[in-house]
Amino acid sequence: MTFRTPLALASLAFVVSSAALAPHAAAFTFTMTPVTNTTSTFAGVIAINGVVSVGAGETFIHPLMMSTSAMPFKSNLSAGFNGPGQNWDAGFLAWNGVGTYTGAIFNHVIVASNFGYAGGMPVGLYGTNPFGPSGGAGIILHYIDANGVQQSAAANYAINVVPSPAGASVFALAACVATRRRRR
Repeated sequence: MTFRTPLALASLAFVVSSAALAPHAAAFTFTMTPVTNTTSTFAGVIAINGVVSVGAGETFIHPLMMSTSAMPFKSNLSAGFNGPGQNWDAGFLAWNGVGTYTGAIFNHVIVASNFGYAGGMPVGLYGTNPFGPSGGAGIILHYIDANGVQQSAAANYAINVVPSPAGASVFALAACVATRRRRR
């Protein structure tokens, strides 16, 4: 036999009414790979990967209709990805905006018209943009939540330009020669 006290019933009623008054939690999520590595003269597409999930009752606003992208620059703003070829990935644009998309979201290309290019992109981390989310390179996507209110979600990313393997081996060879000279 179970006994229910008025206090227990009142507590249960409070929990149920509190849950009904709680604001609708957004199910929309957006993340991007924090750092993507490449070499200074990479001759292809640098795919910036991520995940976008749209929850039940939410409507994704296509990025060509409404979005913001802030290209990546070095922290001292001496070089950056801003020439032609910096654009949305075709697979992401073709996504129907339902469920979850995982893959390339934005693409970058090393081209001679990129800021600071001098036969290649200078080595370093490109993750700054004073006009981007939190002052970094990033993207802001928009959606309509389950309550019919337009919302936005931001994600930051960076491109780390590292020496090419040939360049790294030259540095390693030079270090070996310098070490050998010191021993004599």
